[in-house]
Amino acid sequence: MLAVHWSPVNHSKQIIKNGIRKSQNGVYCFPLTGHVALDRWWMKALKRFRRDGKRYNGFVFRIEEQDLPAYFGHFMGATTRDTFEKPINSLADLGKELQDTIIWRIGERSIWNTGEWRHDLDCLAIGREELQKRPGLYKETLTDAALMEYILEDNQIVLSQSIAANRIIRVIPPGEEFGRVLYKNKKEKVYRA
Repeated sequence: MLAVHWSPVNHSKQIIKNGIRKSQNGVYCFPLTGHVALDRWWMKALKRFRRDGKRYNGFVFRIEEQDLPAYFGHFMGATTRDTFEKPINSLADLGKELQDTIIWRIGERSIWNTGEWRHDLDCLAIGREELQKRPGLYKETLTDAALMEYILEDNQIVLSQSIAANRIIRVIPPGEEFGRVLYKNKKEKVYRA
């Protein structure tokens, strides 16, 4: 599973050289989904809530068994000031937690659509029933950027170990343009001059 860790731009050289160092609680990251708006949600949230004027780079890496145990869930339960448990001990368990979160939201959405919302309903069981009725629904959900943002925007992963520099696959800059777009724009500027 790929994940992204957001850090202020001024820490980038240190991270590229030494890797992502864990804080007191671990390394805070977010599952990489492939939806640009969702993958950048934490960058925007950090900028908005911290109000320190800093810009953030995203450091993409692959989560491995050695990084576990981990926490996956809502950020309010695992802030840097909190003490919390990390019950996830394998990548399979982490994948199951992520999948169950998506299925739970499918069930919740199904209940909301019927207008029969009650707090005693089991959204996970209802989500599984919906998936049995419509097997393609899970895949549809994964490709719906707005729904995936609703499902995962407040969730995070907290790993127990630091991430070595050689495991960083890519750096996502704070601007909207990166990769091929930046290269193309740079090339166009050279030809214009």
